[in-house]
Amino acid sequence: MSTLLIYQDIVALDRVQHRHLKLKLTDNARFAAVAHVVPLVAVEFAEASREYPIVFARGTTQNGTPGELLCYALTGTREGENLYLNAAGRWDAGYIPAFIRRYPFVFAQTGADQFTVCIDETFPGFDESEGEPLFDAAGEPASLLKGALELLTDYQQQGQLTDNFLRKLDASGILMEAQMEANFPDGRHALVQGMLVVDETKLKRLPPAMVQEWFVSGELGLIHAHLLSLGNLPRLAQRMPSSAPEYVAVNQTSTAKPSAPAKMIKEKAE
Repeated sequence: MSTLLIYQDIVALDRVQHRHLKLKLTDNARFAAVAHVVPLVAVEFAEASREYPIVFARGTTQNGTPGELLCYALTGTREGENLYLNAAGRWDAGYIPAFIRRYPFVFAQTGADQFTVCIDETFPGFDESEGEPLFDAAGEPASLLKGALELLTDYQQQGQLTDNFLRKLDASGILMEAQMEANFPDGRHALVQGMLVVDETKLKRLPPAMVQEWFVSGELGLIHAHLLSLGNLPRLAQRMPSSAPEYVAVNQTSTAKPSAPAKMIKEKAE
């Protein structure tokens, strides 16, 4: 599974080629119907822990070797099924992860500390006749695109902070493999495996100096939010349809970075 998950056809946003492009705003989230996991950044842990199980997983690189540690909101019990969408295709939770809210926009890294604004051209909300324009008459970003740029920039910055936290967590040796199994009277059965979670016994054995450092940095709070979020696992399973699901191996992910689009943006939108 790619870390891009819901993105299908990413192209660089071009103020000439896309000067007439508009975006029809909608609360329909069917584009995320196949996302049984959604990436999180650390700043989201507190809000996300009230709605979703927050789990960790070991990614794999393009050549199949173990990759970086990743963190996710678990949104399904089997691959390709998002249990947080209702029958109308709307997101059924009080908090929507930023990964979902930024769609159909995304940054693609094109150099050291250089990013290009891209869009998923397959998103049906794009139109040239109706919707909110991306560019104004002078070819500058309109208000909608400015808002998207702010979200993308903040997401990128928070992503770097999250990577730092995950590297510390990984090096600490307090993670363990875990699985969740739930059985219901109507015959439904869920088995979620491949997760990594914090081992509370190992957490209590960390050196006091490290605990103090993590407390001051706020990273200890992230760990507690993760542990509290695991109480959402049974509630996630209760969202299952009546048909018995297959298990989901959460660790089948890829940490490979998206390749830069062939066509770069002609003028960076500021």
